[in-house]
Amino acid sequence: MLETIQQSAISHDRYQIELKLDYQLNRGKETHYRISTYIFVPRSLGITEKSYPKDEIYRDIKNYIRIKTPQMSLRDLIDNDISPLRVIQQTIQQPSWYLQDRLSDQLTHGLRLFGAMFKSSYREHLNLLDRRIKLASPNAKIYSLVGNLIDELVEQSEKISACYRKLYEELNLPYVRKEVVLAYSLVDEYISLLIEEGATELFRIVSEHDDGTDQTNYLRKLNEIVKKETAHRVLHGYGSILKVGDENETYAFRASVIKKYVSGVLHLSTDAQREGKGIEQLLLALAAGISMVFATVVAFYFQSVYGSFTFPAFVALIIGYMFKDRIKQFVQTLFSGTLHASLFDRRINIRTLDGKYKLATLREKITFMKESEIPQEVRSARRQDPFANLDNDRQGETVICHTKDIVLNADLFQRAFVGLPRTSGLNDIIRYDIHSYLRKMADPVEDQLLLVDEKLKVVHFHKVYHINFVSQYTSISHPNEKIYKRMRLVLNRLGIKRIEYIPL
Repeated sequence: MLETIQQSAISHDRYQIELKLDYQLNRGKETHYRISTYIFVPRSLGITEKSYPKDEIYRDIKNYIRIKTPQMSLRDLIDNDISPLRVIQQTIQQPSWYLQDRLSDQLTHGLRLFGAMFKSSYREHLNLLDRRIKLASPNAKIYSLVGNLIDELVEQSEKISACYRKLYEELNLPYVRKEVVLAYSLVDEYISLLIEEGATELFRIVSEHDDGTDQTNYLRKLNEIVKKETAHRVLHGYGSILKVGDENETYAFRASVIKKYVSGVLHLSTDAQREGKGIEQLLLALAAGISMVFATVVAFYFQSVYGSFTFPAFVALIIGYMFKDRIKQFVQTLFSGTLHASLFDRRINIRTLDGKYKLATLREKITFMKESEIPQEVRSARRQDPFANLDNDRQGETVICHTKDIVLNADLFQRAFVGLPRTSGLNDIIRYDIHSYLRKMADPVEDQLLLVDEKLKVVHFHKVYHINFVSQYTSISHPNEKIYKRMRLVLNRLGIKRIEYIPL
């Protein structure tokens, strides 16, 4: 069951790492996972619970939760009856469809969904092609290995773009809502950009891995695709044109906005709230009551012994008040620790955008832990080397545990997305800003003298820091079923250098 959870990590930019978790739906009404990610930070970076409180950690984390893109091959995007493109074609064949707000809304949604699915199918095809090349022997010819994949990608992308652009004749009419026309135009530009980027990537692959007789034909064909898509965007005034020697600001802005617009169709509504607020207030009131009981008992006792208006009674009242305040603080701290151990920091209700269906509940908690509190399996997965221990002055590492507990309602997924291609789960995309880890780092590059053959030379060395992540995946319905994954984030003062996956 846990093998269906997929985790990936990429460097979104120099200062943000993007973690992506795929939660797969399984048979039954509920699917329940718990993922605990332990972050091992060198002491030299000065990360502590006081210098980096959990409120700041949450502020550095940005979450996007969306449904997994329905999977469909490039061919099926045209031929399958449940493809969004086929549904769009059937919608615009209905008489006076443009006069019905419901159909216009469905059409706008369908156009965006088609763009998102095309991107996913196109990228999966490119990824398969890349894997085939990496698994091939060094002397393998590209045509015998992946020629059919390249041909399929070129042929199907041309068919899909042509089929999609025929919709313009049906949408460029009076009374068609501007939201529908805008959706068509943005998705058209998005598809064009994807095809151009894919053809450019294929051009690089063919140039690097094929020196046979077919290379020239492939390179010519891919170059023609790029020229055709660029001309298409120029003709329609889309503006997302890359130019040599230009800052390409417009290109970057439009490409980013369009990507967000198209992928936004998969996003879900999230409502985050602090967990256990009512219980917390009740326990705080109970702490105040316990301290008041103590102060009242002291006051009554000394008044009954020495009288109401005597000096001993006066002193007792003062002492009772002093201890009352301390007892209240002590009991509140005790209750707060107990509450934190049993409850999560916040609860996120995940719903469809219209709020009709509650698809999942996600709870999360951040805890600074002592190394002695870490499960043995996690410590074994970390496998700290002697140099890491020396780098931390033998004081160990600061350990931050980020726990996520998610329950998916499988039956509601089926009801919420009736008529759409099968939705198999959720994507939880986490962007984590690492600026807080950079504050106490040394200069990224330093000089060192090197003596070679009686001559002094200046060499450079790069100063890096390692932050290790160990993730523990647990199936709540099968508690003994656990898997572990580890990766290392290599940083310097300028930001992220690379991400390394470490097999366990």
